[in-house]
Amino acid sequence: MKTTKLLLVIPFILMGCQIINAQSKAGNLPVFDFSKNYPQKKMRLQEMADIEYVPLETTDDILLSDGAVLSAVTDKYILVHETRHGDIFVFDRNTGKLYSHFNHKGQSGQEYTWINVGTIFDEKKEEIYVCSQYIQVYSLKGDYKRTLKINTFDNEMSIFDFDDESLLIYEGVIIEPGREKKTKTSPYRLVSKKDGSLISVLDIHFTERYSNKIPQKLENNMWRAFGIYYPQNIHYGPDLMIADISSDTLYQLSPSKGLIPLLTRTPSTHAAEPRNIWIPLATTDKYMLIGTLLLDFNNLKGGPIPTFMYELKTGEIKKVPILDAEYDTRAWSQGRWSPEGSPAIARNMVAELIQASAVIDAYHGKRLAGNGDKIAKKLVEDDNPVVRIIKFKL
Repeated sequence: MKTTKLLLVIPFILMGCQIINAQSKAGNLPVFDFSKNYPQKKMRLQEMADIEYVPLETTDDILLSDGAVLSAVTDKYILVHETRHGDIFVFDRNTGKLYSHFNHKGQSGQEYTWINVGTIFDEKKEEIYVCSQYIQVYSLKGDYKRTLKINTFDNEMSIFDFDDESLLIYEGVIIEPGREKKTKTSPYRLVSKKDGSLISVLDIHFTERYSNKIPQKLENNMWRAFGIYYPQNIHYGPDLMIADISSDTLYQLSPSKGLIPLLTRTPSTHAAEPRNIWIPLATTDKYMLIGTLLLDFNNLKGGPIPTFMYELKTGEIKKVPILDAEYDTRAWSQGRWSPEGSPAIARNMVAELIQASAVIDAYHGKRLAGNGDKIAKKLVEDDNPVVRIIKFKL
């Protein structure tokens, strides 16, 4: 019993393209050296990107809690969900007005207990995937359509939209005492959006896997999971960037090109404890922003993480402290910007929720970029969070 503490070796064809063997081209890749002192270049976020704000409608019936999660920003819509409460909100992308709201939290076969893994927005098919014990599929208005019988409670998962026909499933490491050997050595697979059936297993195979969580023993044979949470896999438009803690290679997974190794690392992630891991923060057509973190469960240190910029064409790497001039008024030595989350959004963009009170404060400090002043003039502190869309300049 536990409590929770918050704090493929066979090549195959995918969409007409050969999936590259996980290690086949690793020797020809640029290398990220965790021990190297890379040259540093300070940058301002507002010089790197254009900023757009979308205020989310606020009424007595449309109130988001501090636990609201921004899941997707598409050409037409913004998807937000409440993990515990079970509410799903769809807002208009341009105006922020509510398009639909539903909550099907319950025990029936057409409902969900809580939103365990997140939500996925398929704008083309106008469907929302709610990932609870199973994956429940609804229309944009909340009408039940089908259930994908994929048990997310058995092995902790991450689930991503991949293409018109499939979802990417990532199965985490099992840390429950006595069940560790049930951890899968090939944790990435594509499943059908229609019925949840297996389409293929990605050719990313690990002989040994590591986790961002450890089991902590309690009294009376109880235990709890203690974790350091960070993104391993994130969206890059329709593609996905895969930076697994157990891998020495960072990949791009594309619906059109398959699995592409982009970058390798030294020293190996297998070399020693505690592990120095990489975190994909954001990707553009020109570069990747990568964070590093020492995964030391015995000596946790808070604060910002070092950020590096990897140029995709040249392979050049430099350390880039990024100042967010709208919301970080501290000195360069203290301030570091990184995305607050990793919602699905178009290529060369990231998006995040900013509390209305923070936007108002930045407005009074004359720090807002883009259409921020126009939006902030109409806000009050109790309004719903504002969506900030960051469009990187190329």
